[in-house]
Amino acid sequence: MNEFDIIKLLAIIFAVIVTGWFFYNYYEEKLTLGAQLKIGFIGFIANLLDTIGIGSFAVIIALRRILNVMTDDVKLIGTMNIQAVITALAQTLIFLHFISLDIITLLIAISMITLGGFLSGLVAVRIDKKIVQDVMLIAFILTGILLFLTQLNILEIASTSTAIKGVKLIIFAIFMLIAGTLPAFGVGYYSLVKTSIFLFGVSPIIAFPIMASASSYQMPVTAITFINKKKFYAKSAILLAVFGVLGVFIAAPLISKVNPYVLKWILLGVVVYNVVTIAKNRIK
Repeated sequence: MNEFDIIKLLAIIFAVIVTGWFFYNYYEEKLTLGAQLKIGFIGFIANLLDTIGIGSFAVIIALRRILNVMTDDVKLIGTMNIQAVITALAQTLIFLHFISLDIITLLIAISMITLGGFLSGLVAVRIDKKIVQDVMLIAFILTGILLFLTQLNILEIASTSTAIKGVKLIIFAIFMLIAGTLPAFGVGYYSLVKTSIFLFGVSPIIAFPIMASASSYQMPVTAITFINKKKFYAKSAILLAVFGVLGVFIAAPLISKVNPYVLKWILLGVVVYNVVTIAKNRIK
């Protein structure tokens, strides 16, 4: 058993523990058949796009507004983190099997993102909903700016290297700590992870196992906090996870065939939509 096998095994253990705790705290959520179909659709589309590089959180937030489901922001964030425990694990098992990268770079990303998720999760469940919306708004704006800069090739300085070393590794660790705080406020960190990888001159393909592996550790840590506070939609989380895993397995073979340039424009459009919608809600 090598280091990557240990990472996968621990991720499975964490997912099993958190999933068990979720079902221990499960409560009956009444949903119409129509609502269940909408949520299942959201989970499938969001995690399909997440697997090929767009990210799921912004997509889930946008689609739930369009389809008018999971309307409470704080409970939605808890639900997204809970469903991601399973979908991120599925991605981790796939990406670590097919994509090679430096173990130190991976461990730094996992540990710092997980720490960020733990600290921010403690805060997010205790603060006012409007503050959560403000954090979401700022994070989406910053994500949009980073995406736009990468589309203009200003940040595209990647190479074929699979490792970050020296002082760059310390700066990368800080980036990952910040990235890990985002999911507790309803914002995915894929864009920040991939952008930082571009900045440090590393092959963009390693963003996939880094993002997935870090999520498979960070999501359980953040999800536990929301579960303990009953800040989640129970049946919705299951629907998102089940249909999300289906999306992961359908999308995984397509990674080498998709156009990342087009995908990032799509994500930028989703981010702008979320910024406008959250801003309107804050004005009301």
